[in-house]
Amino acid sequence: MQTLKDTIQGWAKEIARRRQLNPDKAGFGKEMQGIADKALHCFLQLPDPMFDAKARLGMFGEKVSLWKEMGSADFLKRQLPDACALFPETFRCDIQSLDVHQVSLYNGCVCGPKGKNLLDPSCDAELGDKACVCRLSDLAENEQNRARLQAFFDEAQGGLCSRQTPEKVKTTADFAQGGRDAEMEQSKWLNRALCEETLVIYLPQDCQLDKPLQIISLCHSENPAFVLNHVWVLLEKGARLSLVECTDSNPDAEVMAHSLTEIRLEEDANLEYIQLQNVGDRCKIFHDFNIQQAQSSVLASYNLTLNGGLTRNRIEVNLNQAEAHADLLGLYLQDHEQMASNQIKVNHLAPKTYSRELFKGVVDDSASTFFKGHVFVSSDADQTEAYQSNRNLLISPKAQAHAKPYLEIYADDVQCNHGVTVGQLDEDALFYMRCRGIPTDTARRLLMRAYADEILKPISVDSLREWMTFLVKKRFSGQLQACEQCVLACPEKKTF
Repeated sequence: MQTLKDTIQGWAKEIARRRQLNPDKAGFGKEMQGIADKALHCFLQLPDPMFDAKARLGMFGEKVSLWKEMGSADFLKRQLPDACALFPETFRCDIQSLDVHQVSLYNGCVCGPKGKNLLDPSCDAELGDKACVCRLSDLAENEQNRARLQAFFDEAQGGLCSRQTPEKVKTTADFAQGGRDAEMEQSKWLNRALCEETLVIYLPQDCQLDKPLQIISLCHSENPAFVLNHVWVLLEKGARLSLVECTDSNPDAEVMAHSLTEIRLEEDANLEYIQLQNVGDRCKIFHDFNIQQAQSSVLASYNLTLNGGLTRNRIEVNLNQAEAHADLLGLYLQDHEQMASNQIKVNHLAPKTYSRELFKGVVDDSASTFFKGHVFVSSDADQTEAYQSNRNLLISPKAQAHAKPYLEIYADDVQCNHGVTVGQLDEDALFYMRCRGIPTDTARRLLMRAYADEILKPISVDSLREWMTFLVKKRFSGQLQACEQCVLACPEKKTF
């Protein structure tokens, strides 16, 4: 048990050494180092069984992530990737007709000139009257930048606490206070303790980019590695953004990656967020999302999991003020022995808020999926509307889909419902298509594509919607990992 703690402490010392080699002249780096030290302390104070190296136990054991195949021993064979690695020139994500602003992360390191606004390298990094994408360490610690980022610092500090023995929930009132979710902070502690850089995306009041922003997060290492990404997104009053975040890997890479994305939408802000996960079967992806929404803000989130050995997404949306609106849609396509987990929690904390969850899965071979949806409606959230649905399509007899949707409501004047379906392809539809000369395999693919279209059609940007539809088509055809260098299988490149 002590071996794993020593490993993590060694990683933290290495990250601190790298920061000393690149001292932060702005000042935010020192504060982040202080948060990292406290987060490491909190993480190491977890009970010893959390660090058991045996399978089915430890940080990623059965009780923690519901997967029996992984234990903390997985960490002992991993190493941190090299610092400041250069983004490989051979990697290209040049999907036809996709016109975006592009920012790249390579093994968690932000690529691009330091001290500059990555949207316009001729300008310095500054949270002023123009949109800015930069490293947190590139920002000067002045009153203006501090005021805009203070909520993120407060969130990081507020989640840090000393070791406490969790008390058993005894009453409904205790349950409603939210103490039951203390274990959700553990992965955030690890990310804040070890993440080397933070990417900041900022749009000032009433700002709208001329085209979507794409983050390409590439994970690659010749040896088993542990990669961390950290992103802050701030949209001020009336700002609008389409954000695409792509997580990719070399097909042969054996990487465990943890990403923490924190989003704040101020009054009337509008964010279309598309998360695409397409990594090799030897990769494990853990992604935590935390979204805070102010009055009349709108979030449209699309989560597409195309490939990956083990994928876990945990999304928490807080509708903090009246008339905040959140649409959460997801599509996961799993085969072989892949595993995917989506855990979504939506907190309705103000009146007249709205949320909709729709997650659909196609599960083949011996793959397994897990969905956990939790809608919390506080006693102050009258006239809330919340809809939750999970639908699963099992292609083979060995495929498994587990679902646990539930509602926790403390207000009377609400409209809330939830449901789960697990089924197979419609045999009558298959028979109808085969009678008209369509081969069985083609008919199955057509039905699966139609099943997935419900998630993809609402995407507002035509080029993005066509791109996602193309990738789903490739996935159902078994061609998604056909490219020599880019796992996104661009149509003009050679296939196997």
